[in-house]
Amino acid sequence: MKKRLLLSIFASLSFILTSQAQEKGSSDLSVNIGFATSTELSNLFTDILVSGLTGNQIKTGDIKAGPTLGITYRYAIANRWMVQADGFYQKMSQDIYVNNTKEGKANYTYITVGLGTDYRYISTNFFQMYSGVAVGYTSENIKNSGAQNSANGDGFINYQVNALGFRVGKKFAAFAELGFGYKGIVNTGVSYQF
Repeated sequence: MKKRLLLSIFASLSFILTSQAQEKGSSDLSVNIGFATSTELSNLFTDILVSGLTGNQIKTGDIKAGPTLGITYRYAIANRWMVQADGFYQKMSQDIYVNNTKEGKANYTYITVGLGTDYRYISTNFFQMYSGVAVGYTSENIKNSGAQNSANGDGFINYQVNALGFRVGKKFAAFAELGFGYKGIVNTGVSYQF
């Protein structure tokens, strides 16, 4: 009796782990929200550098960073292996101080377009676990209020490393990704697979 029970449990688990939810040719469209992005970190390092190079004559304060919002399209080029294209939008603002006097506010808008890939370690009809990487280009727009002129925004290469992602649901599902980059340390949302 125990052998039959163990055999049926083993067979069920084997079926679950080998069934493919992301088969070659399938697609996934997701809407995302992410927090604590590499773009925020880049902005912070720039502020520290400018403050240090000017002897603290130019500083920033009251830094506010909104979440990054995005959309991602994935396509399975092989069972469990997806390629993706995505776009993300984020706003930030900070006060600018010159010689400890508030001179104005800088408002930043970032738009990132990226390409990447991920691999599904577990890919059942209801649960998926994966890791992935992406590289992107971030366009920066800066508008200053106050005495200072608006600086021209620059663009820069950005990235995303997802150490661990989880998707729970069938066609419509919720997902969460833990990693670092332009999508954030935590990136979550909903997706539709077709």
